[in-house]
Parts: sequence; C-alpha cells; structure tokens
Amino acid sequence: MYAIPDQVYNKTIDWVMDSTAFDRSLVLEFYKTIYPGETLHLEAPGGFDPPRWGSECHFDPAFVAVVPNGRVMTGNGYVVTPNNKRLLDVELYCPEHDGRLLPPPVYLAETVATLIWGWNMPEKGIFTQAVYGHWFYDILPRLHLLEQSGIPIDKYLIGMLHHPFQYESLHMLGFPMHKLIQVDRSDFHLLADKLVVPAVPLMVGKSPRWAYQFLRQRLGEGRAMGQAGGYERIYVSRQDAAARFVVNEDEVMSVLSGKGFTKIVPTPLTMQDKIAIYSSASVVVAPFGSSNINITFCPPGAKLIELSPRTVVDNYFWKICGHAGVDYYEVVCDIEYPPKPAVGADNIVVDIDKLLNVLSLAGI
Repeated sequence: MYAIPDQVYNKTIDWVMDSTAFDRSLVLEFYKTIYPGETLHLEAPGGFDPPRWGSECHFDPAFVAVVPNGRVMTGNGYVVTPNNKRLLDVELYCPEHDGRLLPPPVYLAETVATLIWGWNMPEKGIFTQAVYGHWFYDILPRLHLLEQSGIPIDKYLIGMLHHPFQYESLHMLGFPMHKLIQVDRSDFHLLADKLVVPAVPLMVGKSPRWAYQFLRQRLGEGRAMGQAGGYERIYVSRQDAAARFVVNEDEVMSVLSGKGFTKIVPTPLTMQDKIAIYSSASVVVAPFGSSNINITFCPPGAKLIELSPRTVVDNYFWKICGHAGVDYYEVVCDIEYPPKPAVGADNIVVDIDKLLNVLSLAGI
C-alpha cells in the first residue's frame, strides 16, 4: 500500500527549479508559461453598499507542467512528483485523505493530462466538477492551456461527469471523448510515463481574463447561435436550489415584472439556450450563484445586479463582469434565520426598497 506523501512543493515551479538545478536548459521541457501574470484594476461595484473588496486583481502566471513518471493520487487528483512530493498549487486539499493508504498505481505508458481539481469523492456524492461555476471556470479553461502548450495528449483524467452541461460543453469544444478517463474512486492511483498538469484558474487568481476570453470565444462568439427574443431583462431564479435561494422571490418578481423582466430557471436549459438568452440580455438580476458565470456571454454594456447574502463576500462574478465590459452592481442582502451551518449556504432576503434604489441608480 502507498501512503499519500506529506512533503510538498507550494508551487509547481519550485519542483521544476529543484529538478533542473544542474541544467537550467531543461526548464522548458518541464514547464511552459502560457499566460504571464498580470494585475488588473477593475471598476468598483455600483450600488449603495460600501465596496467589500479592493479594485486591484492579481493573477499568477498560467502554466502547463510535464512531470515524467508523475502520479495522480486519490479521486481528488493530487499530483505527485517522482521524488514523492505533492504539488499544492494544482490541488484542493481534503483532510479526509489524511492517512489514507492507496493500492499500487496503475501504469500507463502514455502522455496523460489531468483535468481533476477539487473534491471528487464518489462514495460521499461530493463533486466539485459538478458545480456549474467550477466546471466552466476551473476545469474547462485547463483544456485551453493544454491546447496552447502544443503537447500531444493520449489520455485525459477527469472527475466523474453527472450533468448534461458537462457533456454539452465538451461536445461544443470538440473534445475527444474517446480519450477521457473518468475517475470514479477515492483510492485512485495512476502512474503515467508523462503526466501533463495545467494550472488551475482559481489557484492562479480566480476567474482570470484568459479563461473568460477562451469561454466567450469558443462557446459564444465562435458559434452561430443567434439571440433569444423576450430576454432583454432577466431575473435568474434559484428556486430549484437547496441553498442560497431568494426567500421573498415572489415579492422581488412583483417589482421586476413591472419593469419588463422575465424570470428564468437556468438548470433545465440547454447550454445553447443559456448562451442565447444571456447573449440577448441587457440587464440581469440574480442571486449570488454559479449561474452568474453565464454573464460571460452577455454583450458589453449589459448590467448585472447581484443579490448577495451578507454572509458571503466573493468577487468572482464582479471579475467576470470586468472582463466582459458588463456593469456590476451589488445589493448586499439580509439572510433567512436561523443561519445555515454550511458556509455560503444562507438563503437571501431582499430589501425591496434597496433593490428599487439600485435599479434606479442603474437607469432601470
């Protein structure tokens, strides 16, 4: 049995520099910088609440690393180097794996790319890649980095797929499904002749500009889908969500319907329908949640008014708006009591007068 190593490199480049200490000419064999790091200054959120984050956004370089005789351990996709150390900047640590022993690795004499990131724990029904926002901004853009690296890939590892949007988006990108290995065990252990490891967008800076550009060009602008009539102003409902839904949604819709808003529930819609709807929208009112990554497909000059629970402070969708040229307004909302035990799960109670004031501020 094999123990998960507790020795680590904080950054993949640290392993590269360690491995090439005696011959720096080898660095490019192990590590390619696809996008350099950058610092952006985005416009502060609109609204009447004080901004809850600064306007400066820093993004680390986006890279692709090649690890000869690299291993992938656990369903969460821990990357392990030949000298038995984990690469922390391409994993999401999970305490449940501490002390876990794994069977000997399955060996593939091929070039294998890993797309696994986050928690992929089939026996517990926990899958980061099943979260809409993480799928689009933390998994799919890694394919773009691989494409840009020019490295031929024989097989791709990914956490278990469960939802139509996962298959639809892969199909839209022309992904070779016959090369895909879905990892369905927490005791997964693989050794590859060459393990190719793209950077994780969230780990280099959360919703970076290059990820936005890839998604918009490949899923939006690069496809002739047209727009959807009647969706110039939309309210995005989380009525089918287990958490973070708007408690007084009927009251919110009573106000919005008088201003020409159409209510949508994104979950049952196809990817093509979502892209067409958001491509048509000039104003989106939505509670904080994964569906707000669809702002990626809005036209420049559109507006997002995000209803955020006061217990969640996250600039994820504000950044995407900045990349997209979409005006961002935040309405910080009270929560339903008692608070939820899980972080970020509180349901939202919208102050209608406050919402009306922000709508007026936005010219709606």
